Amino acid sequence: MPLPPIPSTREAPHPRPATLALVKACLSPLLLMQGAALRRRAPRLPEATGPRHGVAGNGAVRLRLLVVGDSSAAGVGVRVQDEALAPQLAGFLAAHLSASTQRHGRGPSAVAWQLVAANGLTAHQALAAMAATRLYPADVLVTVLGVNDVLDGTEPHAWLHELDAIRGHARNRAKVRHTVHCAPPRMDLMPLFPQPMRWVLGSQAERLDQALRRHVRQAHRRTRFALPFDPSREDPREWLAADGFHPNAALYRRWASELADHIDLDLSQSHLTRAVLPSSFLASGFSQLDPLTGYSGMGELT
Repeated sequence: MPLPPIPSTREAPHPRPATLALVKACLSPLLLMQGAALRRRAPRLPEATGPRHGVAGNGAVRLRLLVVGDSSAAGVGVRVQDEALAPQLAGFLAAHLSASTQRHGRGPSAVAWQLVAANGLTAHQALAAMAATRLYPADVLVTVLGVNDVLDGTEPHAWLHELDAIRGHARNRAKVRHTVHCAPPRMDLMPLFPQPMRWVLGSQAERLDQALRRHVRQAHRRTRFALPFDPSREDPREWLAADGFHPNAALYRRWASELADHIDLDLSQSHLTRAVLPSSFLASGFSQLDPLTGYSGMGELT
């Protein structure tokens, strides 16, 4: 049966679940052959080396960050953690935070960060990794999960259940107050995968993403982040590592910068009486830090 064309717009393919199941059933012998061939020839890149926790910026620590995820969170695609997501995200957040605190007559500020991530983790396995790790106190949780759940065929409801459990674990053990879930990447744009496998994986990733959109739409202090990407204007190969799958250094930096902007905006909306303004305005989320403790004064989650 003919496959729908890969769209050239920003939208990923999103067939109905029944259609996707039928396509997978019809193509299962071919998909199995492609998967076996891919495992034999795909380059295996290591995780980025370096510490899994630290402090970005100068001055007092006024925000604490916990990043939980898979190989992309672990920095596969770059050599060292300084080029990966978590330390750069903390650095951009520290810059936002320092700009806000200095406008209020206080000195520069820093952001503490911790990374719990490994190559190949599903959401369920990430929860187990958290349980086996000493977690430091954190204000904001960022999850980078979904690719391996797509590869494992995890259903959206089961994936969301695991994300809920990760958030609950972080709230109970690290006292996290705000959560941002990174959406699964556009797997239909990854040159590592041959067709029709690329179309099938892209469709499954979109199913998870659509479920995540609905799940957090009315949530309190919990949002979804998707890195803006327009394949009609950008070549995915310019943003991917040598394996055609993981981010390269340029994409990690872009991801960290735009995610920091998203978190800043999220925190600015945590008090409904405040206007929604970016960090360049006084109503930045970071201007709501407790002046005595220095930490974000968002209170207990409900």
